[in-house]
Amino acid sequence: MTPGAAATLAPRQLPEPARFWIAHAPRSWHSATGWWTNLAQARIGGFRGAAAPLPELEARGLDDLFYLPPVTAQLRAARDELAMALVDSGTPLLAQRVPGEGGELPGVVAVFDLLAALLAGELDRFDELPEGAIAVWPLVAGLTDRPQSWEEGCRRLAAAGVGCVQAMAVEIDPELRSRLARDRGDDVFDALFHGRSPSEREFSRCAHAHGLEVFAPRPATGRSPREIRNRQLAAQLALAGELWLRLKRPVASGQAILRAARGAEATRHDLAALVREHNLTVMTWLDDRSAEMIVEMVSRGRSSLVDELLGEYLGNADDRGAESLP
Repeated sequence: MTPGAAATLAPRQLPEPARFWIAHAPRSWHSATGWWTNLAQARIGGFRGAAAPLPELEARGLDDLFYLPPVTAQLRAARDELAMALVDSGTPLLAQRVPGEGGELPGVVAVFDLLAALLAGELDRFDELPEGAIAVWPLVAGLTDRPQSWEEGCRRLAAAGVGCVQAMAVEIDPELRSRLARDRGDDVFDALFHGRSPSEREFSRCAHAHGLEVFAPRPATGRSPREIRNRQLAAQLALAGELWLRLKRPVASGQAILRAARGAEATRHDLAALVREHNLTVMTWLDDRSAEMIVEMVSRGRSSLVDELLGEYLGNADDRGAESLP
């Protein structure tokens, strides 16, 4: 990155499963109009009457996932040109798209934002998503959190061959809440301003019942095989910690797993090599449970704890009375 990067990019954030593994994002974005979901912040993007040109972004040569938010139809060609320039420079890229938007970009992870279609009641637009696509279902109280629409929407997504639809409980600024509630009746107003936060877990159960994955996989990123391996281990630890806390298991234990995920993300040591050398104990940030996870993932390629937690998370509605995190 060049010296001007700090003015155009937000500080690096820890890649998390709930935020689609985004590590870098623009500080602000004004090249989209209407309703969109800010994947990096889990917020509803600002509604604008006119789109600004694409900003100057200094994001070439990053070694972890950079988030390119959505643009208007008039700016898509310029967005695609920018995206390919970033990919050619070695930057891993996530580009946000909408149903019906064609033109797959090689080397770019695409996430389809369902928000605008949901608010307009146009679930038939889901039929236009490409096979294997990843989609985000933003949960807006009173508008996109209705089980009836979940069933129809997930059925359509599964029929289209979509691979993953991930729920995202979003924050909404008061002014945007008012705009969303306008002309929609008292029940929507009450839900937006006074209702409970929609449950990501309940939606995920519905998606899972239709054969859809509910957490997008972390793209392989890093400049060396060691870094790539460590980040994949960190991703499984992060997913385990996220699920642990969503299931309301002991907080201290969940925080220990998340601490291990941060350590695996930051360490310069090759964790797989340490496992083979039976020397993982030198990593002082590792608790016993997380160390066992790393050993298991290195030796057999998966974690039984992640399988257990995911099975419980997607299980019966009365399991532990768990809800998603706010």
